[in-house]
Amino acid sequence: MNSLKAFCCAFLVVYSTLVIAQDSNKKWRLDGYIKEMISLTALQDVDSLMFDNLIHNRLNVFWYPTEKLTLNMEVRTRMFHGDAVKTIPSYGNFIDTNNDFFDFSYTEDFDQMVFHTMIDRLYLQWNDASWQLKVGRQRINWGVNLAWNPNDIFNAYSLYDFDYEERPGTDALRFQKFIGYAGGYEIAIKIADNWDEFTAAAMYKWNVKGYDLQALGGIMKNNLTAGVGWAGSIGWVGFKGESSYFYTLKKTDRNAWLTSLSLDYSLPNSLYFNASVFYNSYATQQGNVLSLNSGNSDVRSLTPYKWNAFLQTSYTFHPLFSGSLLTLVSPGNSGLFINPMFTFSPLNNFDLDLIGQIFLNKSSQNTSLAYLRLKYSF
Repeated sequence: MNSLKAFCCAFLVVYSTLVIAQDSNKKWRLDGYIKEMISLTALQDVDSLMFDNLIHNRLNVFWYPTEKLTLNMEVRTRMFHGDAVKTIPSYGNFIDTNNDFFDFSYTEDFDQMVFHTMIDRLYLQWNDASWQLKVGRQRINWGVNLAWNPNDIFNAYSLYDFDYEERPGTDALRFQKFIGYAGGYEIAIKIADNWDEFTAAAMYKWNVKGYDLQALGGIMKNNLTAGVGWAGSIGWVGFKGESSYFYTLKKTDRNAWLTSLSLDYSLPNSLYFNASVFYNSYATQQGNVLSLNSGNSDVRSLTPYKWNAFLQTSYTFHPLFSGSLLTLVSPGNSGLFINPMFTFSPLNNFDLDLIGQIFLNKSSQNTSLAYLRLKYSF
């Protein structure tokens, strides 16, 4: 643990040096952001509100030693303070969840505050004219839909985790070969020390009459898997879909079939619609979406419900002000999630967000959350 502390300190020193050296050395690039988020939580039948505060910093560094070689390291640091830290036992362990093999995270629990930092990107990338090789902690995104991605077998993410735009990564080896327009194949292998965590698969992409198609096959956590995906349009309406089947190699597990379909349309006045349905045969019809976390989500556990429907609308009221409304319903389970969001951007590098999350369910406690988030990017 002491070595990790020393590494983090050294890393911050290197970042500070890079900030000064950026202008004089174009082989280095540094960017990131810092966010301050205040949240209020109201539970059903509870008179008092829970108040929490989060300071969230991200630093991204890129080094280009040659035209073909890139080294990328990104650090996510968060400080939590408030009622959740006080009331949830071992809150540091609760938030320190990830999909990696190597432990590049550090957590410190104080009486009323939790400090957490993690390197969630650390990879070496080699680019050639028609292929790319990437080794290390990276995001392998094979999904095509907005809400649910059955093809995203390496690092699935939770729809409810809105404050993690970059989404989780995984320690892996990935080779991509590009062929023609929107075509090619890739092979990815996740580092693991047991079959319950091992994932390896290959995917082939091609284009037919304006449709981007993909097919994949491999193994995910002791499950043989095969899947397909597509992205195209029906007239002026975008049409996307993906489906995956998981055949378990363990007698204690179950086979699973996941499918999602979506339609999206944008009007000339910037009004945008996206509608999606998701079927998950692996779902148990029980559970609470509040327990879902992007750090440890399995693609089969993106939702506890078999049937799910999603509708999102967004509109730009003014070049500086926009809003969106996301509604998610689980037919037959009385599960309803409502997520309004408003963004004010007075400057190119400054955003002010007002976000709401309302969870309604007859079988569990109703919960309402409100967030006020300020973000400065550099």
